[in-house]
Amino acid sequence: MELLLASGSRYRAEVLRGAGYTVRTSAPEVDERALDHWLVERGPEALAVELAQLKLRDVLTRRSTGLPVVAADQVGILWGADGPLLLTKADDHESACSQLRRLSGTTHQLINGLIVWRNGESATGVDVMEVTFRDLSEEEIRTYVERFEPFDTAGSYRIEDDGGHVPFVTEVIGEDRSGVLGLPLPLLRRLLVEVGAGDIPGQ
Repeated sequence: MELLLASGSRYRAEVLRGAGYTVRTSAPEVDERALDHWLVERGPEALAVELAQLKLRDVLTRRSTGLPVVAADQVGILWGADGPLLLTKADDHESACSQLRRLSGTTHQLINGLIVWRNGESATGVDVMEVTFRDLSEEEIRTYVERFEPFDTAGSYRIEDDGGHVPFVTEVIGEDRSGVLGLPLPLLRRLLVEVGAGDIPGQ
């Protein structure tokens, strides 16, 4: 099956290709930080879905397609006594290290908003993953950031680094590990069925 991915993320494209889909991509022009206030006002799930919706709308206004279109957004949240802390993409080594210090010894959530559009019909869903870190030393944090430079992902880490066995990730809870990468495949297949696109790669 061929899909149009409304994203510039190579990780999402790799997830789809690894599952057997043929993928075209169209990077949306969306300011993802413009809706940060939604986190407190409406909650992380609503934020993830709305950001995915914005990406979908942007791509559909700039190109027409007969392919099913997949739009996704992932919101990372660390819950604390003062409410949710939004995990962001780090600008540099120090901000990445700072974010990993906050995540050390904690469990955070990765909330995926996913929309599939086909011929004017759309289906929407949410997938929630929980990721637990063991306690990290300052040396471990700095070594990881210097080696992998995780500046293109919220939370300043990539689950696929080090061959997919990041040593400080002790537990991942959720329907499928693809949810950590920002494109939960089981949810995608259900949404494809909802819009009448089928769900079998290659069909």
